[in-house]
Amino acid sequence: MKIVKLAQEHLLKYKISLFVFAMMSLITWVVSIVLPYLTGYYVDILNQGPTRQEIKYFTLIILAVGLFNIIASFVKNYLHRTIQTKSMIDLNFYVLKHLVKLPVRYFEDKDSAYLNQRINNDSKEVINFVLDNFVSIIKNFLTVTVLIYISLTINVRLTLILLPLIPLYLGLYYLFRKPLYNKNYELKEKQNKFFSVMNQFLQKTKLIKLTATFREAHNQLEQSFKTMLLTFIKYTKLSLLFSNSDSFTKVLARVVVFFFGGLEIMNGNLTIGEFTIINSYFSMIKNGVSYFLGLGSSYQKALVAYDRLMGVLYQPKETIGEVKIDNINTIQLNDVSFSFDNSNYVIETLNYKFEKGKIYCILGDNGTGKSTLINIVLGLYNDYYDGQIYYNSNELRNLDMYYVRRKIVGVSEQEPMLMNNLLINNMTFGIENYNYQDLKILLENLNFDPNKFKEGLRTNIEEGSKNISGGEKLKISLIRTLLKDPELLVLDEPTSALDFQSIEKLKELLIQTKHNRITIVITHNKDFVDVADEIIDLNVSRVNNVS
Repeated sequence: MKIVKLAQEHLLKYKISLFVFAMMSLITWVVSIVLPYLTGYYVDILNQGPTRQEIKYFTLIILAVGLFNIIASFVKNYLHRTIQTKSMIDLNFYVLKHLVKLPVRYFEDKDSAYLNQRINNDSKEVINFVLDNFVSIIKNFLTVTVLIYISLTINVRLTLILLPLIPLYLGLYYLFRKPLYNKNYELKEKQNKFFSVMNQFLQKTKLIKLTATFREAHNQLEQSFKTMLLTFIKYTKLSLLFSNSDSFTKVLARVVVFFFGGLEIMNGNLTIGEFTIINSYFSMIKNGVSYFLGLGSSYQKALVAYDRLMGVLYQPKETIGEVKIDNINTIQLNDVSFSFDNSNYVIETLNYKFEKGKIYCILGDNGTGKSTLINIVLGLYNDYYDGQIYYNSNELRNLDMYYVRRKIVGVSEQEPMLMNNLLINNMTFGIENYNYQDLKILLENLNFDPNKFKEGLRTNIEEGSKNISGGEKLKISLIRTLLKDPELLVLDEPTSALDFQSIEKLKELLIQTKHNRITIVITHNKDFVDVADEIIDLNVSRVNNVS
């Protein structure tokens, strides 16, 4: 089964726990079979006039079995929860690791909150289905077969009258299987989208306050809820119809047991104790059959989750080569073209050569394709551009750009994303080795005074970087990038939140270190023109109007 194949890799990491869990599950199952039989046997002894010794004996047996069952149930439930949580997180991380290596453009029309919620829920659904059922299938199969056999040995006639009700259960599943799957799939999608809208509602609190658009934001939230609720009601109606049909067959079975069982007792073919055993066992048989019916329903839910997870896992990863390099002397662009829609070119037949030891200033108004060009050069659009790009003599698509970007490329973004972590950890994130003295020099040169914060470099950056300014965020990004001492340095709008003194200091740093690297500065103004060795003005080049 394909669902099992996906889950087993993550469940089998905990083989010993799984084995103990399975043993405890089988022990509790044996107890559930033994207790009704002991109870029926004890009822017959009571009808015959028991001795004090017999009463004491049966009481001690029930006590021992009950205590043993409590211990086994505790161990079973504890292991179930720990295995479930660990395996679900393992599967979740497995999907996220694949997701993060998909092409950048895959995420252009994706809502991150919706996608994350969906992956988390689907991982839980798949793991739960396999973990809950790999022992339960065996237990319930044995329940049905063993208890039918025992019931036949007690009273053949009553058992044979009850057995035809089982096919009725089976027919219900085949009737409801497909509709339940479709409605459940639709409901999951609507739920994820609703939670995504809720997440956006919280993320955009400041915008809502500034524009006083409380009514509009609430209406958007309410409309999303109504859409989800309508789907939920449809699914609930269908699910309840299925469960009520199942309940009717259970009531019918109970009527048959009481009527024909009573007749068998009247005719002397069945004792009261045996009646209680068959009544209990057939109830367990019904539950076993109901389990297999429910298994079909839960399988449909798990199949929905599986299909959605595989929808992500089947997405091809971005093109990444295997060649690793540790220095960059030149980057050559030959006839490079790029289009977002395969018709209007953002960049068309661009030829250019970047060389170590030079500072390049890429100028252009907003919408001229500055960031797009850099994304192509950095290998983020490997699956989408035409032409060739060479790092030294290696074609870009043949390079292991994960290695290259991690080791010898440094990028400071216009809107840097910082972690909810210490200042020092943000400044050194992804840098395996650095000199603390170099860090102090960068702090001084970029006018970043950590002592203005209560705990200095040990200050924790709050969620959303609320406790630091935009200029400080940009400086942290610049410090991290420069501390890496990369072979290729890319600064995207480095002046957007810097004061004049910091800009001048940054220029001096770039001039001092330019001989060790290729430096590319992206800007819409001319602050860095005076330190640039070459200028690429996209306002006058063959680049279409794309941001």
